[in-house]
Amino acid sequence: MIRRPIVWGMPISYSIEPTNHCNLKCPECPSGLGVLTRPLGLLNFNDFKNWIDQIKDTGFYVQLFFQGEPYINKHLPEMIKYAKTNNVYISISTNGHFVNEKNVDLVLENAPDKLIYSVDGLDEESYQKYRVGGTFKQADEGLRLLINRKKELKKSKPYVEFQFIVMKQNEHQLDEVRKYCDEVGVDKLVFKTMQISSYENAIKFLPTNPKYKRYLVKDEKFSIKNKMKNHCFALWRTSVITWDGKVVPCCFDKDAEYTLGILNGKSFSDIWTSKQYQKFRQSVLDDRQQNKICTNCTEGLKVNIFEIEQ
Repeated sequence: MIRRPIVWGMPISYSIEPTNHCNLKCPECPSGLGVLTRPLGLLNFNDFKNWIDQIKDTGFYVQLFFQGEPYINKHLPEMIKYAKTNNVYISISTNGHFVNEKNVDLVLENAPDKLIYSVDGLDEESYQKYRVGGTFKQADEGLRLLINRKKELKKSKPYVEFQFIVMKQNEHQLDEVRKYCDEVGVDKLVFKTMQISSYENAIKFLPTNPKYKRYLVKDEKFSIKNKMKNHCFALWRTSVITWDGKVVPCCFDKDAEYTLGILNGKSFSDIWTSKQYQKFRQSVLDDRQQNKICTNCTEGLKVNIFEIEQ
């Protein structure tokens, strides 16, 4: 390895944030808790169109989510349609509370290639302990409606991935989750480990089964299991853009503390190859631990366990 922050091309994938507003108040989500210091807002369709025009020739995959609930942005269907007409693969992560009888056909007419449907409990007690402000009933009804209507309309998209974050209050439900996903007809089930930011939440939420824990918890402290090495694939192959055009290194920079440029009159390629971006890459190669966002990163750690694919 040359240990120099050289980039030879543009990223192959991106995360673009439709909004950082959310309807839920999940205890480990800065959007839901309202602790983001950056402004709240909605991505403008013309800005999105401009960004896709810049990246479509070199990037082929966009996660149309970062912080917040994507379907809060009413222009999301237009964004998906525009990206897909430009041969960009789109994935979206949703809590499902905005899929209903009134809009399910619109959702399916402008479906992402992949829809990650996040549900962390199969009853109201386990679900609402983390998904504060939501209900399992609403998430369940939305999912069943979406999949049944997809079959009725004979649609091939979206590919539905059911995501279940394993926590103390729901780890006893894993076998039940497998049966539920088989019954409902999702395409894939993903059990995911939980990210935490405090010892208090580690004690409150982390499961007892070590297989589903990405942390070691001891002496009133917690630390991620993987050894932090001075490299990061993300800085050479992907980038994150907030709703208002801030370019940040990765999805762990939730509050855009390490903004590397702003797409306000600047092109993405200029930011990607800028001295500021190169300086950040070099800081990771020299001593990654100096960057706060890196200390809770899962680089090199298997986070997802894929259980069902049909």
